[in-house]
Amino acid sequence: MADRLNVTDLDFDTLKSNLKSFLKQQSEFSDYDFEGAGLNVLLDILAYNTHYNSYYLNMLANESFLDSAILRNSVVSHAKRFGYTPRSASAPLAKINFSVDSLSSTPGSLTLPEGYIFLSNLIDSKSYNFITLEDTTVSKTGNNFVFTNLKIYEGQLATYSFTHVEASNPKQIFTLPDINIDTSTIKVSVRESISNSTSTVYTLNTDALDIDSTSEVYYIQEGQNNKYEIYFGNNVLGKKIPDGSIVSVKYLITNGDLANKANSFIATSTIGGYSTFIVNSTLAASGGAPRETVDQIKFAAPLQFTSQNRAVTKNDYIKLIQQKYPQFEAVNVWGGEENDPPIYGKVFISAKPKEGFEVTDAEKEFVKEKIIKPISILTVTPEIVDIDYNFLKLISKVYYDPTKTISNTNTLKSSIQTEIENYCNDNLNTFNSIFKSSILSSRIDNLDSAIQSNELELFLTKKFRPDLINSNSYILDYGVPLQKGTTSDNLYSNPEFTMLDEEGISRQSFLEEVPSSFTGVESITVTNPGINYMTTPTVEIIGDGQGATAIATIVNSKLSKVTVTNPGVGYTTATVRIIGGGGQLGAASAVLEGRYGQLRIVYYKPDEVTNENTKVILNYGANFGVIGSIDYYTGKIYINNFNPTDVANDFGELSVNIRPQISVISSQQNKMLAFDSEDPTSVVIEMNSL
Repeated sequence: MADRLNVTDLDFDTLKSNLKSFLKQQSEFSDYDFEGAGLNVLLDILAYNTHYNSYYLNMLANESFLDSAILRNSVVSHAKRFGYTPRSASAPLAKINFSVDSLSSTPGSLTLPEGYIFLSNLIDSKSYNFITLEDTTVSKTGNNFVFTNLKIYEGQLATYSFTHVEASNPKQIFTLPDINIDTSTIKVSVRESISNSTSTVYTLNTDALDIDSTSEVYYIQEGQNNKYEIYFGNNVLGKKIPDGSIVSVKYLITNGDLANKANSFIATSTIGGYSTFIVNSTLAASGGAPRETVDQIKFAAPLQFTSQNRAVTKNDYIKLIQQKYPQFEAVNVWGGEENDPPIYGKVFISAKPKEGFEVTDAEKEFVKEKIIKPISILTVTPEIVDIDYNFLKLISKVYYDPTKTISNTNTLKSSIQTEIENYCNDNLNTFNSIFKSSILSSRIDNLDSAIQSNELELFLTKKFRPDLINSNSYILDYGVPLQKGTTSDNLYSNPEFTMLDEEGISRQSFLEEVPSSFTGVESITVTNPGINYMTTPTVEIIGDGQGATAIATIVNSKLSKVTVTNPGVGYTTATVRIIGGGGQLGAASAVLEGRYGQLRIVYYKPDEVTNENTKVILNYGANFGVIGSIDYYTGKIYINNFNPTDVANDFGELSVNIRPQISVISSQQNKMLAFDSEDPTSVVIEMNSL
């Protein structure tokens, strides 16, 4: 009996040899010349066909499993079953101070439009476009419109419109034609018909548990040819868009990490007819990244699937902590990479209890060991951080006409008090909150027809417990720019604290801001040394003051330093221009003398003649009473070598109060804007009859 074919060897030569051996053993081909006959060609065809089929079936089997798949389309398809969408490319982010010279001091405002282009310095012999992603409006300061810490992103904006035809596209899937999209920048709006002029903004959905049949959401997935697709709901999980709808999509196309480290930019076109600009980089471009690779997808997709009931994202932590420890009123979570400076491998958690403002050490230990660690990823270390509170204090000056109301003054005042407390309780005492002075002021105006107008004055308060035994230093970070005080209206502390003067006598003392009238340019910092300077360039200082001058120093064809030769007077803002010298890209920024203030300790002592209280600066002979400093720009107060022996407070708590420069105040990470309704000084209402 003839041997059977060997079906385990699948390469071409072995297949052909097996076929020859099989046929030679058949009586019909016992004396046949397989090498020279036409049958040799048929054997080649049979071997090729078998080899092709075996290769195809082998690859088909490989592509059927995530671990062995090679093609990106196959890997992406498997990732969908885990609910995983591959990460897109990320656009580098840079920050700049952008000054537009109007050549006039006439008041006004200027809007920098979405999509305005800045050109970067050369990176590997190529410049990149950086653009704004939203309209930004500022008011004029002196002659200039100054956009401070303006965010610009590398790439170019693309806009597309699609018409939904139900018959040909029943799944409502729309393919975005560009590959290197930063999906975090996608904006989707829908018009229900071509005749409808009203557009509805749809938001990206990431959690099916948070939506219903009326939710105006869209979904995103990676489709064929590495292109992303958006699609809409089915009237169960999200709203289905009507037949004939016009879908508009806008997004940023980016080069990913190629533009990282760009740190010098120039404006490319006029704005509102103005063409004189100064651009100073405050943050070099960073954060750009290419789209997720096949290997990265294969690694991450199963991890996301297995993270069910595990803390992987910030929302996972927040939801699980609040679910398992309902004693917390609010929880916020951020990754160590979001810290300044970054701390990788850690996740930070802050929580506010339902009662009071502080989480006890016992609660921290319980939450960390019993709740967070069992649900967190092994390589991530959780850390619970105390909330850094900014307590808000309000002075409301209300002007009213008593003839236009049936309420008496006390009743009207009580209504205003209630309205303020309701607004604060609704909007504050939680993370990522925003206080808007204009909204609260409008609510007060609309409270009663008798109220003609009102003025809101804001104070931010930091509370801390100083060490009453040892001398220590403290940093109070308000997180917003602070207003420089005057002789009659400046920073103050309460309650009084006890300090020993130079004679060892206990004094009931206070912290006080030292009024400063210096408004010149204190120094100039080089932010970009530039290149190819052959001669010394001219330094021009532009601002709302006068008289400031400076000279540049060039070393090795680069801008080495800028020295102030005359600080000038009257400056509240100033920008620096480096002109001439044959070079380019040199840039510098001015530091005003008014940026920093001083703190001192004072107490009141009865005058020996008049017996009236006279302010005395503590330890004047030793250190001129200076105990610390204020950085008005960053909102930080530094108290040095502070050694009180007592604080006139049951909790040993000292409050430091100062006005912010802005009237819209937000919070992030562990900072919280808080309102203490139990503190009678939180709201002061002054009624003024017209």
